[in-house]
Amino acid sequence: MTNYEKTKIAIHYRMLGANMLNAVKAMNFAIDYHNGKRKDGSPEFSHQVFIANFAFTLPIYDKHVMETLLCSIFLHDVCEDYDVSFSDIEERFGKEVSDIVRCLTKVINGKKLDEVTYVNNITKNPIAIIAKGCDRLHNISSMIGGFSKEKRKSYILETTEYILPTVKYGRKQYPEYELCYENIKQSINGRIEIISYFDNQ
Repeated sequence: MTNYEKTKIAIHYRMLGANMLNAVKAMNFAIDYHNGKRKDGSPEFSHQVFIANFAFTLPIYDKHVMETLLCSIFLHDVCEDYDVSFSDIEERFGKEVSDIVRCLTKVINGKKLDEVTYVNNITKNPIAIIAKGCDRLHNISSMIGGFSKEKRKSYILETTEYILPTVKYGRKQYPEYELCYENIKQSINGRIEIISYFDNQ
């Protein structure tokens, strides 16, 4: 059994044990769509599993908030990458989750949002900022083997220009989640430092 499979099972039973049944349903729903491979060859759904596993380490002690975050993590790409509507997400998982997924969706009705509009949407919701930060952390972490050196540099630049300032904004506007944002910021910066060192050798 791979590390991905072990982690996926552990998260599933962790959510069941906490009676986070909406999150369990979101995981089961999303995995049916994310059944391909990532650029580095890993299972497509390993992205969501990594993010959810990291989210569980964050200092969020309100069960409802954590479950909402987990639902958003599992579902954050389904409307952008697959034929799933926001109304379908709302009907299945509730308006709160649907609103966050909308904030995290960059391509809507076939139109790609510009970066400023996209991050402005994310800043409207504190949980969306956490989910996006966790998402970017994994994308940065998995660049080696999946992105070219030029793409890595471009992605790091985008992260420092848009994503990290969004996380910083969250620290100021939503102080109840300050430790979450600080954790995400330090984790992203640590990955960037390592990859930049690797690329500059």
